[in-house]
This record gives sequence, C-alpha cells and structure tokens, in this order.
Amino acid sequence: MARLLFRIILLAVGLGAVEIGLVGAVGSGAPLAWLAVVIGLLLIVAGSAGFMVPLLGGRADQGGE
Repeated sequence: MARLLFRIILLAVGLGAVEIGLVGAVGSGAPLAWLAVVIGLLLIVAGSAGFMVPLLGGRADQGGE
C-alpha cells in the first residue's frame, strides 16, 4: 500500500510541476520554467512506470508456483 501511495504522490507532484512550469515556459520561455517541465515529466514517467511495468511484463505470478 505504501508503494502505491508513493507512486500516486510521484504522479501528482510531476503533474503539478508540469502545469506550473508550462505557464512560464510557454508565456515567456524562461529556462527555469522549462526545467520544471522536464523535472515534472521525469516524475510522471517514474510514477507511471511503477504501474506500467507490471501490466506490460510477460510474467504473471499465479498462485506462487
């Protein structure tokens, strides 16, 4: 359960950073705003990888055999 909450927090922080960074990046092209967008995207990828890897993995544990 803690891993799930950690992934959700990563996704939320990443989405927030992208949203905040896009305002400054598109509006004025500030390099710091683009940095916030890149960091936010990395956090989104890190958070969503925890959900996607088990879904796309070829092996599924069935009954612990």
